Amino acid sequence: MQNTELLTPVIPLIQKIFDKNGPDADDYSQILELVDQIPTEEIEDFREAVSPILNPNTIIGFSYTKPFGYNGDFFIIEKIYQQYVNPAEKYKKWDTFFHTLPAAIAVVNRKKLAVEILTKLNETANPLEKQVMILGSGPVNEVNEFLNNHPASALKFDLLDMDKRAIAYAKNKNKNYLGSMNFFNQNVIRFQPDKPYDLIWSAGLFDYFKDKHFVYLLKKYYAFVKEGGEMIIGNFNVENPSRKIMEVLGDWFLFHRSKEELVKFALQAGIDKNKIDVITEPLGINLFLVVRK
Repeated sequence: MQNTELLTPVIPLIQKIFDKNGPDADDYSQILELVDQIPTEEIEDFREAVSPILNPNTIIGFSYTKPFGYNGDFFIIEKIYQQYVNPAEKYKKWDTFFHTLPAAIAVVNRKKLAVEILTKLNETANPLEKQVMILGSGPVNEVNEFLNNHPASALKFDLLDMDKRAIAYAKNKNKNYLGSMNFFNQNVIRFQPDKPYDLIWSAGLFDYFKDKHFVYLLKKYYAFVKEGGEMIIGNFNVENPSRKIMEVLGDWFLFHRSKEELVKFALQAGIDKNKIDVITEPLGINLFLVVRK
């Protein structure tokens, strides 16, 4: 463990936590306060000090090392959804701590919101089919949960993800429901839908895009929303209390945006202001731009 002049005041705390194989609940606020106060020039020294947990054995280390080459991959999202905790003594406290972070709770909340939205759409579906597109579909956990509860649903899903591993994982997870699913291994920018949709949903993709790409994709896919349908886009709020720890320990950077920015993007995409709304999950950390047609 590196003991630099910059880190000298916090080394005893870090060592104490590692000596007991990770933080207990009464350490959580102290860790968050410490990370929030780290200036940019000290981040690499701090990462060196906590390097024993910045590996794929912890969820935060999985984010930091990016074994699939990018942040927010299907496997880390699945671990968050499943509340996974590594059973190894030197890692499990760190995973337990991760799941208490407001951002992690918000990710679970957005899955619950997706299931609620799909359930509501399904109530209007029978006997007619309803078409759903999910952009950046990942592990397809929300669809799996919905179909577990509604195996005879009239909803049909087109699922788009640029990672072949995500699609392979999702197909295996949803092998009982493949008759209701079509998978597309394509980039969201290049993909061209061949039909309109009752719902286009994207929970955790657009906050990786710059503003101009956000507006471009919103305009592009809004053209494929049916009359009476809607497109819903998730984005982390600028008021994300977990932002600093995500960036410092997870090397996980997003374009955080406000409600006002999301509305502005919709207007720039040519959508009528009366067709625009912004909703949130219970913590208000994940915002959702809703545009109707």
